[in-house]
Amino acid sequence: MKHYRSSIPKAAHERVVATFLTGPQKYMTRCTLNGELVGIRFFHKTGDLESERPLKNGRLHGNLYFFDTQGKLISAEPFFNGLAHGVAKQFDDDRLIGTYTMKHGTGLDLWRSVDPVDGIPRLHEARYLKDGKWHGFEWVWMGRNSLHLERHFSSDLQHGIERWWNSSGKMRRGYPRYWREGKQVTKRQYLSACAKDPTLPLFREEDNGPQRKFPPEVAMHCV
Repeated sequence: MKHYRSSIPKAAHERVVATFLTGPQKYMTRCTLNGELVGIRFFHKTGDLESERPLKNGRLHGNLYFFDTQGKLISAEPFFNGLAHGVAKQFDDDRLIGTYTMKHGTGLDLWRSVDPVDGIPRLHEARYLKDGKWHGFEWVWMGRNSLHLERHFSSDLQHGIERWWNSSGKMRRGYPRYWREGKQVTKRQYLSACAKDPTLPLFREEDNGPQRKFPPEVAMHCV
């Protein structure tokens, strides 16, 4: 298969450990070598791979793969001792449509979707990670110039302002929401905390709209 090279040793013994509830097709297999679990595979009902997760000492180690329902590769992401490390690649119908680089779990995760009208891959999701945890802003687009979601994290905990917009570009009911260290707070509490906690993004009324001026490392991918 093009672009696919398994990180699970060929000598590993693969055993079916789960099937689909609706039939006998394999759903999950475990791969072992010399008594050690070295990989897990999940499958579609067609028998094609859905994902492949190589393991070392119980952690992701090697190329993590995802495949669509037709067995074509969607993404390949290298891991080292449980953390994303190296150049991750995303594909559409065997065509490379984007990459991003992680260094020991730290970097900017970028995910693209192909425009159904012109076939051009465009940025759909972007999020910052630090040491394998979501840390910083996350953005999800609904179109070329309009956001669907904006959140901010600190070590996997929501820590900032959460905004969701509908297809008309209007803020969804009940938003924005305000978070500090994983706990939802009131707007008044959030504004008060901002004065003492520089890690909290400041509230600006204009940010309630779905357009943004993104940092250069994100803006360069917005086409």
